[in-house]
Amino acid sequence: MRLLLHDPGVRRLATACLSMACTMAAAMPAQADSPVRDATRQHQQQQQVLQQKIDNADDETRELLRQLRDARESADRLEQHNRTVAPMLERQQQRIERQRQALASMDATDEALPATLQNMVKQLRALVRADIPFHQRERMARLDSLDRMLGEASMSRADKLKRVLSAWQQELDYGTGIEAWQGPLHGDADTRVQYLRLGRVGWYYLTLDGHRGSIWQAGSGEWQPLDGDALEEVRRGVKIANDQRSPELLSLPLSVALSDSAGESSSASTENDERPESDRRSGTASAAGNNGSDS
Repeated sequence: MRLLLHDPGVRRLATACLSMACTMAAAMPAQADSPVRDATRQHQQQQQVLQQKIDNADDETRELLRQLRDARESADRLEQHNRTVAPMLERQQQRIERQRQALASMDATDEALPATLQNMVKQLRALVRADIPFHQRERMARLDSLDRMLGEASMSRADKLKRVLSAWQQELDYGTGIEAWQGPLHGDADTRVQYLRLGRVGWYYLTLDGHRGSIWQAGSGEWQPLDGDALEEVRRGVKIANDQRSPELLSLPLSVALSDSAGESSSASTENDERPESDRRSGTASAAGNNGSDS
C-alpha cells in the first residue's frame, strides 16, 4: 500500500477521489435544505398577502364607520328640519285646501256673475236717479255705457267686473269732499252759474257775478234762494273748492235732511246740461258742509 501511495499516478488519483468526495459531501446538505427554504419563503409571502388583506379590511371598516357617522348626522339634521317645517307645511296644506274649495265653486260663481253685474248696474242707476242731480247727464251716460259693455261678448267677465266696480267707486267718491265748477243752471240751460257741491248733502249755485245764489231742495226738486250769511258761506265754499282758501268749516243749510237716505232725498228731473267733469275743478275741505244750520 505504501508503495502504491508513493506512486505519483496513484497519488494523483487518490487526491482527485478525495476532492470529489469532499465536493459531494459539501453538496448534499445544500440539496437537503432547499425545500425548507422554499416552504419558508412561501409562508412569508402568504403572511404578507394576509397582512395586506387585514390592512385593507381595516381601511374599509374605518370608511364604513365614517359613512355611518355622516349618515347619522344627516338624519339628525333632517329630523330637526322636519320639525321646523312641519307647521308651515300644515298651513300650506290648509291654504291649498281652501283654494281647492274656492276653485270648486268658481264654476257656480262664473255662471252667476253676469246676472250679478246687471243687478249692480241696475242698483247704481237707481242710486243716481234718487240722488241730488249734479252731473246727472254725465252719470247716466256712464251707466248707459256700462249696459252696452255688459252685452259685449268680446270682453272678459273680469274686465266687466272691473268696469262696474270702478263706476261704483266713482259714485261713492261723490259722497266725500267738496267740489266747484261752472255750467248751465239745472232747469234753465240758458243761464250759466257757479256750482258748489258738499258731498251728497249740499248742492248750491251762485250767479257768475256772485250776487245771487240758491240751494237745491231734494224734497221739492227745486232751487231755493239764499241770502245773507248763507250766500257768503257759498262764496267761501267755492274758494275752498278752487284751492283759493284754506279748508274750514262751513255753516250752510243742507239739500237733504240728515235723517233721510239718498233714495228719499230727491225726485228731480234727469234733464241737465252740465259740463263734463274734465271742465270743472274740485277740492276737499275738512268737515266742510257737515255743520248745516238749517238741516
